Formats: sequence, structure tokens, C-alpha cells
Amino acid sequence: MAITKIKVENLTVFENMEMDIDANVNVIIGENGTGKTHLLKFIYLACFGPMVFFPQEEQQEMRETSAKTTRRFPFAERFFGKGINLSRDNITDSTFQLFSGESIGAGYSLRLQQSRVYDFSFLREVFGPFDQGMKLNEIREKMVFLPAKDMLTHSKGFLSLIRERGKQMPFDDTLINVISKAGLPNLNETPELAKDILPKLEKEMDGIVVFENDEFFILKNDDQMLPFSVEAEGIKKIGLLWKLLMTGSITEGSILLWDEPEANINPKLIPLLADIILELGRNGVQIFLATHDYFLPEYIEALKEESDKVAFHSLYHTDNGVKCETKSAFSMLTHNTIIDEKIRLYREATEKVLGWEHM
Repeated sequence: MAITKIKVENLTVFENMEMDIDANVNVIIGENGTGKTHLLKFIYLACFGPMVFFPQEEQQEMRETSAKTTRRFPFAERFFGKGINLSRDNITDSTFQLFSGESIGAGYSLRLQQSRVYDFSFLREVFGPFDQGMKLNEIREKMVFLPAKDMLTHSKGFLSLIRERGKQMPFDDTLINVISKAGLPNLNETPELAKDILPKLEKEMDGIVVFENDEFFILKNDDQMLPFSVEAEGIKKIGLLWKLLMTGSITEGSILLWDEPEANINPKLIPLLADIILELGRNGVQIFLATHDYFLPEYIEALKEESDKVAFHSLYHTDNGVKCETKSAFSMLTHNTIIDEKIRLYREATEKVLGWEHM
């Protein structure tokens, strides 16, 4: 596994939170405002950000010259929106760290300035020797962030803007990167880990995904070419997954960060989604998914095999910021607003139909 531990201090809703990870499939739940999406973005940035934000010669200088190098960078605006304040307070430094095994794999610290631009501090001991840096580079190339929003429908406009303005884009970088990865050429041969998955996706789409002239289409089995803009939202999500598998963007060793995979998916397709997530985990993909859905974690728990490494993480509010509870079974979580709401609805329905009193 690429990631074995996460530590967050003084970032958004997190005052001091740790998450121990001993699973390939990690299901993150929590009510609104507990930082599920933020956590996915922090993971993404820890591997993706430093290698991209600093030119190669500066990376080498950082490894060789000092234990701590600081560069000014408008960090928040690139991934969290214009003018946002990531720090819980402006006195304590904000830090995020990923651990791989016993060593820190990547990390950063942030310090808010009056100009609302962050100092970006990158620790040499975090980056490690040059060979570890190369490993981090490989992890970054295999990291995929799937936002809750459909982006492939808007690919032509986004890619045109990228060519015109480069990285100076007024959009969340995760939205741009998923289009870029999906737009890569398909591999010459079907990837081994996708051979059992792709036929299931193609059956639901009734076709395959085609990328032409910066636009995504679904080529139906009857040879009709439908643009993504006229397809159902749930089919678009299936099509995105198909394309990322066919380009090799999701492959063995990948880290898949998936925000609300159940969004716009008919409940009938949730078992298929759970089955694919587990299959990817068995084939060496480490998955972090954030969900509000009841059925998806239930199906993941029901369909998992004894050898599958699956963990359920619940983020919940305390007086000292958001904390994390981790269990091997969804039903074992004591902080579980999804099940709590299901029980509350059942009690209310029972009382209304049968006239029973709340217990």
C-alpha cells in the first residue's frame, strides 16, 4: 500500500486528526462539513503538488541545500477556490503529512500571510533522498482524483482554455486534471486488471467511450455516436471509469481518490460499483472514496471477500475539530450518521403506520 497513515493539523475543520490506514479500499463517511472532500484534496496535493509547483532545478536545490525551503505560492486558490482561508487559526502552522510504511512519503506546511497567499514550506526530510523523490514522482503519475461533478461534458471548453492560459486557470485543478487523464490515448492492449471490469461497464453503457476533437462520445453498439452532453449522468460516470482504465491512468499501484462515486447513479447500479471498487482493490489500486450513500458501503461490506482489505473511516465533529474513527466493518462504526438516519426514518415510518411510540 502506498499510504499507511495520514496526519492533519490546523487545516480547515481539522485541528489534530490522524487516520491509520491498513486497507486498499477506504470508505470515508461523515455528515456535511466534516472535511471528506478536503481530505481527498489534501492527499492529492501531498503527492501531486510539490513536484509540479517547483521547477526541477529548485527541487534539486531543496534536496541538497537546506532542511527547509520556503516558496510563496497561492496554494489555496488552485485547489480550494479564490480567497479561501485553509488555516483554522492564523497563529499555528498548518501541516499535512502522508506516511508510507514507517517513513513520511510526502507532506507540506502552510502559513497564512496578510496577503492571503500562503508560504509553502517543503521539508527535506519529508521529501527524502533522491530515490524517494523519484518514487513520489511515480506515485503522483498514478494518482487520480475523480470529482463529484461531471467534467468530460465540458472537455472541449476546458482544454481550449488550458491551451490559451496554461495553468493560470480560474478552476479547481482537480477538475482539469481528470479531463487531461481521460483524454490520453487508449493503450494498445486491454490492461490486465481491467479485463474483467471493462465488459461490465460496456454492458451498462451499451458501447465504449471515444475521444475526438477534444470531445467525449459514447459509441453505441448500434454504431450511433452520442456526445456526453446528451447522455445520462450515471452513464457518464461509468464512461469516465472505462476511459481511465483504458488509458492506464488507473492501474496497479494507482491511488484513486473518488468523491461521491454514487452521485447520479441509479441504486440498481450500486452493486456493480461496489464490485468494481473491490476488484480494483484486489488488483493493487489503493482507493479512498467519500460517500453519503447508505447502499454503497453496505454493498462493499456485503460483497467483500475474506482476503479483501477494506476499512471504513467516519469523520465526526468534536470540540477539538474533526476526528476519525476507523473500523473494519461499516456496521461497527459508532459515529455513523448514515445508519443513524436510517434508524430514525424507520422509527418515524413505523410510528406513522402502526401508531407505535418511539422507543
